[in-house]
Amino acid sequence: MHRPVAHNPVTLLAALLASLLAAGATGPDSSRSHAAEPPSVTQLYPPVVEAGQTSTITVSGGQLGTIRQLASGTGELETVSVKKNAVTVRVAAATTTRLIDAWTLTSTGLANPRTLLVVTHPVLVISETPDTEASPIPLPGTVAARLDRAADRDTFAFTGDANQLIHLTCRSSSLDGTVAPVLSINGPDGQELAHSPVHQSEPTVTLRLPVNGRYLVTVVDRGFGHSNSSIYTLTAVAGPRLVLTSPTALSDQSSSLSLLGHLLPGGEVDRSSGWTALSVKLDPPPTAATAATAATAATWPDRRPVGVLQDGFRMSLPNSIGSPWVTLSEEPVVEETTDVNDTAAAAQALKLPARVCGHFEKSADVDWYSVDLKKGETLETTLWGERLGQAMRLEAIVHDKSGKALATIGTLAAPKKLGVEFPFTTSDPHGNWKAPAQGRYTIVVRDLYGGSLFGPDRAYQLVVGPPRPKFHAFSIVGDGKSHSGLTIAAGGTATLQIVVVRSGGSKTALEVSVEGLPKGVAAKTLSVPADKPVATLTLTATAQAKPSLLPIRLLARAPGKQPARDVRPLVHLAGPSPTRRVADALLLSVTPPAQPTKPADKKEADKKEADKKSAPKK
Repeated sequence: MHRPVAHNPVTLLAALLASLLAAGATGPDSSRSHAAEPPSVTQLYPPVVEAGQTSTITVSGGQLGTIRQLASGTGELETVSVKKNAVTVRVAAATTTRLIDAWTLTSTGLANPRTLLVVTHPVLVISETPDTEASPIPLPGTVAARLDRAADRDTFAFTGDANQLIHLTCRSSSLDGTVAPVLSINGPDGQELAHSPVHQSEPTVTLRLPVNGRYLVTVVDRGFGHSNSSIYTLTAVAGPRLVLTSPTALSDQSSSLSLLGHLLPGGEVDRSSGWTALSVKLDPPPTAATAATAATAATWPDRRPVGVLQDGFRMSLPNSIGSPWVTLSEEPVVEETTDVNDTAAAAQALKLPARVCGHFEKSADVDWYSVDLKKGETLETTLWGERLGQAMRLEAIVHDKSGKALATIGTLAAPKKLGVEFPFTTSDPHGNWKAPAQGRYTIVVRDLYGGSLFGPDRAYQLVVGPPRPKFHAFSIVGDGKSHSGLTIAAGGTATLQIVVVRSGGSKTALEVSVEGLPKGVAAKTLSVPADKPVATLTLTATAQAKPSLLPIRLLARAPGKQPARDVRPLVHLAGPSPTRRVADALLLSVTPPAQPTKPADKKEADKKEADKKSAPKK
């Protein structure tokens, strides 16, 4: 039953005043065009699809108009059908387990992307059930679910065999969700067998089952919170798992890695970790040119701009889960010594430049390194931990030969005077230091969380050497405040803000060009002066440009023979906690010419006139 609505005269007056102001702002010209609000997507649910199968995804957001399709920048996502906000898609059967960005094309333009997880096993979408009721999870399989209220608790059940090695992974933040998941696993007798580490934002629990039977997995939010983005996936698989590589970086002079994990085929038990170790040689070895493809952006450990300042790739094995990140280093790679290096006297000597791959394997572990410098020589020191996906708070302190602390390396400074919001913050130290005299200096590295967090997987990287001029460039749609994608109407224009991050003393000017534009759309090469961190790139479409949706590529070049670098697209995601992150591609939507839109008061007058003409004559 509908209740009658009481009209408040104050509210009506306010509405009338607003309409008069709007009319005054638009003026008497009824043919003037009014730009529609750009579309934004707040959620794709479920956020997981099985490769080779069709899946129906519900699109939520604002100003979506009529949804046309979901698309990916790498081409593996196909739209089968659309029914209002329910889009049925299929991912190519050859797609491996990974994350992809899915973009929503609407009648009002291209919206921002949201992340989808692609898996190669069955997927179940779980409806809300009582906290005491367990939903089944296939093995192997992935379930998609929500936390529907504050302090919600979801329980799942699977059946396993004695001595079976099970891996349970819960994802939310990498799917643009807000859940900070905590897992607990109970055996057939009701006793808790395992609990996820509290420091992992997306925990994986590996467990060898003690007996045959039914096991329960409970998922809660660490802070018992809830939002409209409290979505997550839980994956259960059995068998081999690759955890990390040693070293965690490769240079162009190396191609050998030691792989560490569980039950790796052909491996041997590593005495120090108790895991399986397997040596491999990559042929051909990866390079920055082969690794820096569009699809790699969704695989970076940290998709904030600070996390993509070094190229790399995901290492994987056939018939094994897990794909640890391997950095592609411009410096020679050095592994932390197996000897004791936890005092200044036992510091590991480094030849500059170097990238050290170290580990905090014991509680309150500290690692010391030494370098020889001339008076006035500048040393650039960079630490990688948080940006490698670790819950770390690294610290680096430089000492002289007497043991006196001379400098604590600060954090990387964000570009100044950008004029656009740019989330460029990290706790990883990065800075320059100048030697006051010739001699040997020591650098001590520690993790401020190291008292309680340690083990063979607590890996970090230390990069030391003379300052190396570098630049990285990012693109932002429009003014950076919109949640939409890049859309241009035939006969119109569209803009991208190009943000340049320079480090190592770089003061070079850059040229930015665009590749892959459709017929009828053009963009002049953009020059970014050496003293400017941001510039505007304009795309122009002819009136004859045909509607299309395709990925385009932006390249930034410095003078000389240096190779061009990809300009990484930065997207603005709406939600309870708006975020900005790097996307795996930049899609361009070309739409028909913009149609003039009449002001609201003119539309109403036309409607009344039409009603009069259609009314029967008395």
